[in-house]
Amino acid sequence: MDDNSHHLMLTIFRTLLILAFGLVSAAAAEPRNILFIYVEDLGYYTSERAVREPNTRITGLKTPNIDKLAAESVNFTRAFVGQSVCSPSKGAIHSGLLPHANGIWRNVHNAHPKLGGPEKWIPLPSPLTKENDPTFLAVPGMHEDLPNIIQRLKAGGVYCALSGKLHVQPARNFPYDVFVKNDDLDAVIKAAGDKPWFFWCNPGDTHAPWWKHVQSKLTDPKNSNSAPSDVDPAALTMPPWLPDTPAARVDLAQYYSCVRNMDEFVGAMLAKLEASGQAERTIVVFTGDHGIGYARGKTSVYPAGTQVPLFIKGPGIKSGRVIGAPVSQMDFNPTILEAFGLAPIEKTHATSLWPILSGKADALPDRRTVMTETNNSLMSQVGVRGDGTMARAVCDGRFYYIGNLIQTKTTLPEEETINIGTGDGEYGDPGPQYSIDLHDETVRQRDAQPLPYELLRQLCMGDAPKEELYDLETDPWAVKNLIADAAHAETLARLRKEMAEWRKATNDPDVHPKTLRR
Repeated sequence: MDDNSHHLMLTIFRTLLILAFGLVSAAAAEPRNILFIYVEDLGYYTSERAVREPNTRITGLKTPNIDKLAAESVNFTRAFVGQSVCSPSKGAIHSGLLPHANGIWRNVHNAHPKLGGPEKWIPLPSPLTKENDPTFLAVPGMHEDLPNIIQRLKAGGVYCALSGKLHVQPARNFPYDVFVKNDDLDAVIKAAGDKPWFFWCNPGDTHAPWWKHVQSKLTDPKNSNSAPSDVDPAALTMPPWLPDTPAARVDLAQYYSCVRNMDEFVGAMLAKLEASGQAERTIVVFTGDHGIGYARGKTSVYPAGTQVPLFIKGPGIKSGRVIGAPVSQMDFNPTILEAFGLAPIEKTHATSLWPILSGKADALPDRRTVMTETNNSLMSQVGVRGDGTMARAVCDGRFYYIGNLIQTKTTLPEEETINIGTGDGEYGDPGPQYSIDLHDETVRQRDAQPLPYELLRQLCMGDAPKEELYDLETDPWAVKNLIADAAHAETLARLRKEMAEWRKATNDPDVHPKTLRR
């Protein structure tokens, strides 16, 4: 047998081994790139969802580019973040561990107070010294003994690019090759050369203050409380946990206008990818870091904060499918590593999505539910010192069970805590940062529209029910608590057990993560 024949026989033998025993993942059959579009504060607001889930009451919003991507992808309709805050959400992806276990349980600074933001120090200085280290450990960081996905990708020869925010600590442990603008895909492809690339693209148009991202579209650009020209406030149906007033409609219309900005961005990025000639070997992931910046959205454990859109397409993926099985964003960690043919991180809470992406399954084996969490109090709370809230939720794809384990109690009476003018930050009356009026509108309408007020009151006072159960098919924004409904007793018992198993498996103690030391 000559050398060529010998080589051919070895190749055939290895191929048979792979097919028979799965020694190499189908996801790693050829070099691939990943365009990871990860939009800030993008809740699951798309016109494709409005058609599929009319109970969401998403009206007056058109997202044609995102809808087209969803149709061409595996569309995960029950995808949840690790925690509905920027840094913990990202940390769960980087580590494959839920926030209570990886150390990033609250937001961390994106910029060092002396060295500036990541645009100033990505790539990291070499040699890295105490003086030029951009890490700012005055805030919690990921435990330094934990490996993360950027370290693994770099070690595997993948070129890693970042735009927007890093938003995880310690910065020195996330060795991206380059920091670029959100739309600078061409620069990433050029710089990567012959290497496979991973571009964590982090646009922020859906992060408050929304009027700044759509000022040119406002009917009165000088008035931050005016309506955008591309979304009609009168055409909206307000979600049930928000007040329905003219001011509230304008505010939500501005957010929808920001979503439309993101829709245009997606169209432009996919067009750039096609023009680059690399679309056929590039996986595209589209999702958000968490939900909308309203009370009961961002920072909360409710699905308006924890549930996000998730569409994935590309080589090796059986697209055009809608998957209702629950998945977690922490599952991106082993999924991305597998796409590049790299070994998974040894200890994670995550599961690779490739059984679903490849078309071999419509749900993950041995995964009945996912768990998400919060370790943050509502920013609008007054009379509160520090973070003490701790809640967990599990979802089986339909039912959503919440355990409010620790609640931050205010030191003030209700009339002082929730009155007009006390809302602040992303969820309150026009404040120093965000100019959102929903808190005061909710208070103004407390008698005419009692449900939004009661839901806000529970957050502000720190006295939400100890347990909550919601049917996301009939009640997607989780406002009708079924915890006392005897018809759902079996579901409640099952999900209680699921949460207990998740917490045991992830070493989730009954004390707040801020009290733990590594």
